[in-house]
Amino acid sequence: MKMSRTRSLLLLQALLAVTTWPCARAETPAPHEPLPIRAKEHYVERDGLRIYLWEKYSPEQESSFAHTGKVVLLVHGGTRSGRSIYDLQIRDYSLMDFLARNDYDVWSIDIHGYGHSDKGSDWIDAHSAAADIASAVDYITKLRGLDKVDLFGASAGTQRAGVYAMEHPDKIAKLILHAAFWKATAEFREMNRKRIENGGQPLPRIRPTTEADFREGFIPGQFEQDVVEESVKVGMQNDPQRPNIFVEYTKLPLLDPTRITVPTLIIHGEKDFLAKEEDLLPFYSQLGTRDKSYVLLPESGHMMLLEKNHRRLQYEVLSFLNRP
Repeated sequence: MKMSRTRSLLLLQALLAVTTWPCARAETPAPHEPLPIRAKEHYVERDGLRIYLWEKYSPEQESSFAHTGKVVLLVHGGTRSGRSIYDLQIRDYSLMDFLARNDYDVWSIDIHGYGHSDKGSDWIDAHSAAADIASAVDYITKLRGLDKVDLFGASAGTQRAGVYAMEHPDKIAKLILHAAFWKATAEFREMNRKRIENGGQPLPRIRPTTEADFREGFIPGQFEQDVVEESVKVGMQNDPQRPNIFVEYTKLPLLDPTRITVPTLIIHGEKDFLAKEEDLLPFYSQLGTRDKSYVLLPESGHMMLLEKNHRRLQYEVLSFLNRP
């Protein structure tokens, strides 16, 4: 008995579906899940002081760093140690995680007197901090088989990173100065004078840190409250006390831009109370390199790393680091 034309077509379609379905599945491999970011603690010794380093990277990239040179060291400022500013674990605010996911070996340092590093007995300044950075860079370059690293400094960390760049240009591939200052504004110098006067009391080498210290620098309307609260909590855990570094700022400027000869990015927020164009543009014009960039981001303040505009900052940093 002959089948109808319609029935024959239906049977043929069914046979084709059964025949081709396994091939279609074979051509669609399961998506590759990236391995979790790996984190490690390190200590290096410098003149009897143990200096703490925190490292994050993708395990899949570990063997590539000696070839790509994608290794960056982050230097903190005067209030917070490395992890509490660069690796705050709330949503996408961690600069360390962002760079690690973009194939970088990312390190943060706790300058002595801060965080997990030894406290020491000196009045910490940019030069003693630069010695800590030198010990860290030597350790990292030896571990990763490199001659140089990228260096990022924020706030007071720009003075520390800048001094190191002046003294060791051969050890730096690129330099990023975020929320920086040079000679500083009259307002900052006046604020610093009052800090040093300390209400007529002797200025101690170490002072307790308050929650108010960790709330400074955020611009109203530019932050998420839970991020600020998390930063305060982590800050108080890691840095319940910190060095008084203000005395050094009576000697500004600490940096000589003509001695900074490596590729350099200066980046800050429009509403930063410390980083100002009238102070930084003359510094930028005198840099001893023609390979340089100046980026001003709207609405952002001194704490842009933890403000709503942090994604823009992250991508500007990555773009500069990835430049040939």
